[in-house]
Amino acid sequence: MTPSQAAEKVRRGQGPKGIHRIGSPRILGEQWYAHLGPGEGSPAINRDGTWKHGEGKLTHQQKEFLRQAGWNL
Repeated sequence: MTPSQAAEKVRRGQGPKGIHRIGSPRILGEQWYAHLGPGEGSPAINRDGTWKHGEGKLTHQQKEFLRQAGWNL
């Protein structure tokens, strides 16, 4: 699945528990990212596996979902 398809699944409530939103790159050099909580200050992980905001722990289900969408975890 593509990152945009994963974002749509999360938006529809079909993603794993704990992934609140998947965001697309907005500026040059930014990556797709997944927010693990509500709000902009919540932990978020970039597609390359680095943390964008804070740090958190991913569950097995979250890791598998993101890997299927192209995340390098």
